Amino acid sequence: MSRAGEPRRHADRAAQFMPFAALTGYYDLVRERERVTEPRREPSEEDAERISSELAGTRPRELVRVTYYADGAYVTREGMVARMDLAARELTVVRTRIPFDDVWRVERLSSQTSPHSERPEQM
Repeated sequence: MSRAGEPRRHADRAAQFMPFAALTGYYDLVRERERVTEPRREPSEEDAERISSELAGTRPRELVRVTYYADGAYVTREGMVARMDLAARELTVVRTRIPFDDVWRVERLSSQTSPHSERPEQM
């Protein structure tokens, strides 16, 4: 604080207007509690066969739309299949790793798998 009659430094004057966060993390906790979670669907035998067939037909460099269960809700992600790891039972779309057990649907958006079909021609 400045003494009476002395001008306050700029930083001291600005500090009085800075926000005070007495409840650090409180608003994040409230948002998390408000989030509605969706229960995971148990696939029927027909659903399991469909999912297995869709995964078996998926190839790297293919454009797909995948619906899968993550963090208490079903999420849809579109992108190019970067990797199919059969040993780890995992599909990677762009940079998102999706366990096979979390997949609900795989839709192929293109059947272009040639690396030359996705690059513009060199001039």
